[in-house]
Amino acid sequence: MMHWYRVVLLATAAGMIALGSAAAQEDQLDLPPATADNESAGLEDLNEALRVRISGEGVQPISRVIDLLQSALDQGLDLEDADFADNMLSDALMQRTSILMQVIFSRSILNPKVQQVRQLMVSDLGRVKACDDPPPLADFILGRLMALPGGDPHQARRSLTDFLETEEIPIEQRAEALVLRASLLKDEERALEDLDEAIRLVPGNNNFQIARAVLLRTHSKSEEALSVVAEILEQTPDDANAVILQGEIFRQLGRDEEALASFDQATALAPRAPGPYQQRGEIYLTQQAFDEAAKQFTKVLELQPGVLMTIVQRAQAYLLAGNLEAALADVEVVLQKQSLIAAHRIRAEILSKMNRLSEAIEEMEKLADAMTDQPELKMQLALYYVFDSQPRAAIAAYDKVLEVDQDNFNALRGRGDAYLNIGEHSKAVPDFERALRLQPKDPSLLNNLAWVLATSPEREVRDGQRAVELATMACELTDYETPHILSTLAASFAELGNFETAIKWSQQAVDMDDPENGPQLEKELASYREGQPWREKQSVTERKDSSNQPLIETPQSIDF
Repeated sequence: MMHWYRVVLLATAAGMIALGSAAAQEDQLDLPPATADNESAGLEDLNEALRVRISGEGVQPISRVIDLLQSALDQGLDLEDADFADNMLSDALMQRTSILMQVIFSRSILNPKVQQVRQLMVSDLGRVKACDDPPPLADFILGRLMALPGGDPHQARRSLTDFLETEEIPIEQRAEALVLRASLLKDEERALEDLDEAIRLVPGNNNFQIARAVLLRTHSKSEEALSVVAEILEQTPDDANAVILQGEIFRQLGRDEEALASFDQATALAPRAPGPYQQRGEIYLTQQAFDEAAKQFTKVLELQPGVLMTIVQRAQAYLLAGNLEAALADVEVVLQKQSLIAAHRIRAEILSKMNRLSEAIEEMEKLADAMTDQPELKMQLALYYVFDSQPRAAIAAYDKVLEVDQDNFNALRGRGDAYLNIGEHSKAVPDFERALRLQPKDPSLLNNLAWVLATSPEREVRDGQRAVELATMACELTDYETPHILSTLAASFAELGNFETAIKWSQQAVDMDDPENGPQLEKELASYREGQPWREKQSVTERKDSSNQPLIETPQSIDF
């Protein structure tokens, strides 16, 4: 027969009776001492577990109880005491799991310490399930844990399915398990069946309806999702979560003004919710309202300090608004805590705009070398080399991009321009031609290719007829309103020996009073009036001085 004090303890652990203060409880229990003659080897640890269990609450006492019970079972108990210890161990493990669950849902699951807590909980639940007759709740909690980011969705579905196969479970918990399993199912039809069943079980729960709308949105059924949200708001117009979801769907549909109106309404209903501020900030960023975007991200950080990606987004908004010092301050804060690619890229861009090109290049070189699978980093690095008058270094960077993406338009175009900068026209033309096949109506590319075909000193490169065709297309795409493109058309006709037409277009380019290219345009016009085509070849010599910076020769124009 089970000892009377153990019956009392089981009742206390289950919340069935109250025995007053912990001290009073301990006084009431006159636990008999363990002897080798009348008790098994683990009884001393079992009795100590009883004392600790009734005298303390919280993770540490419960953990001590768990260790003692396991030790008692390992040392050996008689059948009756072993059953008692096994039940008590299951209860203690479930109690520790319940306490730790509060930690899981009060902090970011991506926090390494929180991940350790989850691992402990998963281990505890595994031990519970190994006990005789484990409670169904263990499967439910395990399913919730494994459904969180970084968990195991397959195990989550298995655990939730095991829980749902239990007949006698509370309706609310069954409905929650159905909704959670629906979020893990790839089959839309099966997921909707789970959600519909949950809504049938608990018809007044708006969160279940919201989960249904989220599922529809995930499967690109945005209009149906909006209809579900509208039904919710018709019944409960002050449901902030439904209003936020409505805004998110509007945004997904590209209806930014309606989205902003929804987020404004959500903020009126829940002024301390960071989500609407975050969404507004992202919308304003895409609308190029950079100052307003920065204000929204600042509000997010007031409500939820330290969110690194929001700080990065605010840095981007500051950068695009021209507030370079504020942008740099933000990315430095981020990089002190975590080495995010986005933060490094923004820092490099800030430095380049501050004319600190050597630092920008150093930043991007380290990042590009570390992330070899991301060619866009090499693209940004190549751009900085161009800014820093290092075309050969730019060409090497573009080479790396094209090794993994041979049809990268920007890399082909950029490498072609860099070849022009060092006078290697025969290499520039093939890159331009390949790029043109990818984007045949890019006026800038059409202009550059036409220019080199019309003006190259290398006879084998020039093709006046094709230059006229390309330059004409570029002029049509720009409505004959861009001086330097008209200049290219003039040079193309001059290459064919049609100086009358060349003078016509060259004069029109000069008459547009282009402040940047005016002197060059006048020289070209003078050449055509003399019956001479225009020849141009840039000659760049890169060598390193003591500061490791390249020295660039002035581009040369050749008139003949």
